[in-house]
Amino acid sequence: MNMRKRKKRKDSRGTPVREILPEVFKALGIEGRLEEGQLVREWPSIVGKELAKRSGLRDVRNGILFVEAENNIWMQEIRFLQKKIIARIKSRFPGISIKGMRLFIKREEGAE
Repeated sequence: MNMRKRKKRKDSRGTPVREILPEVFKALGIEGRLEEGQLVREWPSIVGKELAKRSGLRDVRNGILFVEAENNIWMQEIRFLQKKIIARIKSRFPGISIKGMRLFIKREEGAE
């Protein structure tokens, strides 16, 4: 029989992962990538359903949004709404520093 007294734990469940991950990402120097991934997933809610059907946020690198558009018409629409889109992103994701946006036409699959 073990006669040593054991310390009682205040909480046997431990620390939730959602509380640990930000610190781990910060220690690895990639804290912003988590928010950037979330931003890519939330593109439709930021730009609206119709524009999201015709465009996509493909990446965020060094504060630049890389956005593809279906064609020149939709690229022009995104350019027209660029300031509004960036303002929405800054409001929703204050941890991401957005400096600008690069637009390109979506390539057809199989095209080179």
